[in-house]
Formats: sequence, structure tokens, C-alpha cells
Amino acid sequence: MNTARAELSKLLTLPSLRRTALLTWAATVLLAYGYAYASAESAGEPLGDDAGLAPLGYTQAGFLVFGVLAATSEYQEGDQIRTTLLAMPRRLPLQAAKALALAALTLPVAAATAVTSTLPADAPAWMPAATAYLTLTTLLAAAVASLVRRAVPAAILLLGLYFVAGPLLRARFSAGAAYLPDTAALDPSRGAAATIAWTCAALTLAASVFRRRDA
Repeated sequence: MNTARAELSKLLTLPSLRRTALLTWAATVLLAYGYAYASAESAGEPLGDDAGLAPLGYTQAGFLVFGVLAATSEYQEGDQIRTTLLAMPRRLPLQAAKALALAALTLPVAAATAVTSTLPADAPAWMPAATAYLTLTTLLAAAVASLVRRAVPAAILLLGLYFVAGPLLRARFSAGAAYLPDTAALDPSRGAAATIAWTCAALTLAASVFRRRDA
């Protein structure tokens, strides 16, 4: 637990994470109330569950970037990861502590974003699922970024997968949509299992690679 607290303290000192969280929440506010206004103008009825989740389809980009920045911060100038490994040479417990610290930091941000997205659409039932999805997405992004070790390439890869490759695959192979990691953003009941599986697989791969390669 001491290692997890130390990792959490490091994350809390990163200005880039604070800015990303604030901008993501602000974007969610604008999108959520934009959808609500459009509904009031067109039909005058609540948007419903789908519209409550719709803003997350866009603002999940902020959580992808959040995970990337958290994971790559120690590989930037100064190469802090070497100092971390001197203090905690057991790599698998260290990787687990990093994931736990990131989850603890992401959870309140994800909850605030989920509340902001679902309440204007009168769809509060989706808040727990949306919170879990955003937290898992951040962990998945962090796992991928720890493999790439550089923020910009990792962000480009993830944003391309979620916003280009994913929609194209859903359009061409609708039957396989439930197996994509981002389907739960639009339909939690259909895509939750895939999000959990992809996140666990990414974390396992990242831990395995981190254990074996040089710092």
C-alpha cells in the first residue's frame, strides 16, 4: 500500500493530468447540455438512455489521454522510471501499484463525468456503468502507453483505434461490435464484458513486458 500511495502522490503532482481532467469534464458539460437543448427544441421530451451516454462517446478521448499521460510521465525527460525501480525493484508489484493508484485517481473524475453526462438526459441508471467504463478505459490506455513509452505515439494509436478503426469495424461487421473495447460507451449491457476483457488483457501484457525489458 505504501507503493500505491507513493504512485498516487506522483500522479497528483502532474499538472497535465489536472488540465486533462478539467477539460474533459468541461467538454462533457457542453455536450450533455447541448444534447438536452436539442431534445427540448425538437420533441420536448427527455433524451433517454442513449443520449445520456452519447457525450461519453466523445469525451472518452479525454480519459484515453489521461491514461497515456499517467503512464508515460516517468519515461519523459529525466527518465524517472529508473529512480522508481531503485526504490521498488519488484516490477510486478510496482506495476500493480501503478494501476491501483491510477484507478483511485480516475474513479472520482469518471464519476463526475458520468453524472454530468447522464443527469441532463434523465438517465441516472447508467451512472455506475459509465463510471466503470471510463475508469477501465483509462487503465487500458495506460497499459498501452506503458508498452509504447511515448505519449504522442500512444495517444495517436489509441485515438485512431477508438475513433477511426472502431467505427469502421462496427459499420462493416456489426455482429462483432460487442467484442470491441469501446462498445460499452454506447451500450453498456452489450459491451461491458469486452471492455473488461480488453483492459485485463492489456494490463497483463503490459506487466509481462515491463517485467522483462530494460527500464
